[in-house]
Amino acid sequence: MRVLRGRLVTGKVEYGQVELDESKIVYAGPVRPSIGDVTDYGDYYIAPGFIDIHIHGLAGHDAMDRDTESIKMISKRLAAKGVTGFLPTLQTAPIGEIIDALKRIKTVMGTEDGVRILGVHLEGPYINPERIGAQQEYVQKPTRNELQKVLDAGGDALRIVTLAPEVDGGLEAVKYLRENGIVVSAGHTDATYDEICEAFKAGVSLIGHLWNGMRGIHQREPGVVGASLGSDVAVELIADLHHIHPAILKLTYRLKGPEGIALISDSIKPAGLPEGEHVLDGRIYIVQDGLVKLPSGVIAGSSIGLDDAVRNMVNHIGVSLPEAVQMASSTPARVLGLDSKGCLHPRFDADLVVLDDSLEVVETIVEGKTMYRRGEP
Repeated sequence: MRVLRGRLVTGKVEYGQVELDESKIVYAGPVRPSIGDVTDYGDYYIAPGFIDIHIHGLAGHDAMDRDTESIKMISKRLAAKGVTGFLPTLQTAPIGEIIDALKRIKTVMGTEDGVRILGVHLEGPYINPERIGAQQEYVQKPTRNELQKVLDAGGDALRIVTLAPEVDGGLEAVKYLRENGIVVSAGHTDATYDEICEAFKAGVSLIGHLWNGMRGIHQREPGVVGASLGSDVAVELIADLHHIHPAILKLTYRLKGPEGIALISDSIKPAGLPEGEHVLDGRIYIVQDGLVKLPSGVIAGSSIGLDDAVRNMVNHIGVSLPEAVQMASSTPARVLGLDSKGCLHPRFDADLVVLDDSLEVVETIVEGKTMYRRGEP
């Protein structure tokens, strides 16, 4: 039995203790006499581990790299960001490469020596070419035959598919994916208000990086943004203060609340590399001021982790710590339908992050095992 004492982040912040029995939480509440290994973190915060449902890569590694070592390395590196579970996110590419990546990731799941791979997020290739962003140009229209190939390759590992529901075959794809238990996200889309409302009826339950990769809101055409802000669908947000202006982040928070927002990193392969120009996989990236851009100036992705996102929401947007943590833990867990992750409750998985007074990560525990401790190699 391991016991951690500190300021527990639940719906509020109170000093207490969490008791871990192997991979599960068995108690979370006021301090009580306990038998076991007690660590008292004093005024540090003990929170549910973060869940990143949209991350392509970091530190020179990508979920689509043609070896399993890259995905293993991402799993290890994410622990330092307070993440305890993640969805490696695949991007638009030839369908054969996507299928190969799905198979590779499946072989690693359950054997990772780090953060747990909770499944795979497929972003593309069924997106709108008008909103391609930094995705590579292998966009195509969805067909049932090809979707079945993806489903066969992914199996239970495929959890989210992001697509543009307005493209030819888009609504049919939404329905087919939902029938197969996949969470369908609308992203890199140019859908109108009416089109996205039809997609909600068809089964879209998530919006991929709201505000980015879609048309802006207009008083006569609210589009995806307007429909999402007025609906019950969950939305992803990149809270790096670059992708979205702080005023827009605050507006989204006020309209959606923490239960409707899943913070994501959307970090990509150059994230975490030194500032400057990097050539990776034949593409030029520029890392500068916490952002990754293409030479054209187009934002390619972020270089933050979920710990940065939580700090930004607290320090710059004025969100309370419990609500910021909720957006990085229990809301993503709910999006994925995980009923044993994302909260400090008995019978939940022992996935925790310890944060200091500055909300920097001190320790990350995955299913009862310490995967990161500050100051240790």
